[in-house]
Amino acid sequence: MATVQAVMGNLSASDRRILTAVNTGASTFSFIGSGFIVLCYLLFKELRKFSFKLVFFLALSDMLCSFFSIIGDPSKGFFCYAQGYTTHFFCVASFLWTTTIAFTLHRTVVRHKTDVEDLEPMFHLYVWGTSGVVTVIRSISNDHGHISHIGAWCWAQTGRTGKAVHFITFYAPLWGAILFNAVTYFQVIRMLKNATRMAAGMSERIFQFDSRPDVKVACISFDHSLKHTQYFFFVFNDIIKAEIFGCSHYCP
Repeated sequence: MATVQAVMGNLSASDRRILTAVNTGASTFSFIGSGFIVLCYLLFKELRKFSFKLVFFLALSDMLCSFFSIIGDPSKGFFCYAQGYTTHFFCVASFLWTTTIAFTLHRTVVRHKTDVEDLEPMFHLYVWGTSGVVTVIRSISNDHGHISHIGAWCWAQTGRTGKAVHFITFYAPLWGAILFNAVTYFQVIRMLKNATRMAAGMSERIFQFDSRPDVKVACISFDHSLKHTQYFFFVFNDIIKAEIFGCSHYCP
């Protein structure tokens, strides 16, 4: 497999300028989109809920990742290193925030827990701490001098050790996040579908009972906590026979 240096060495100055323009353009669009989300969160107080707060930190990380992808200058050693490390840190943080969103949905929808807001400090420790650790590990055998002539990427590494470190510190966490999100969202979607079918079937049965003249339906609420309510439907008929139907749902 050809190294980055070999591949880029075969490119003309015009080709490198095109690649630089594509990288800058894509990062600019990402920066604008993420910045719009951050701006909306800061301007509208009604959005400052815990669920939107996680989206805010995700957008903030992605915005900073895009920003440092734009400003890095490989022709200057300091800026090249700054671009490489900051881009790595905030890009890793951006997809780690997606796992906190998936975890929050799973904990509330599947496990019916209401303590997710108390876990916010743990989320910050997990995201920023993990991003910091992998960024420090990435410094092992990291040398940007070999690509200083490329003019676009300070994030890449060449050599067997550099590629292995880059894989461990970026692609391994990335694919881990993708797999975690896929499994988590599968469980959440399955739970929502089951709840929808249960609610539809229960509503139909209650309607059938309620349409009979000798039947009365009463709905009584128990166990009303902060965000979780359980409803029990008592159906009585003329021979004093009761049927109980129950369901629960998460109240946002």
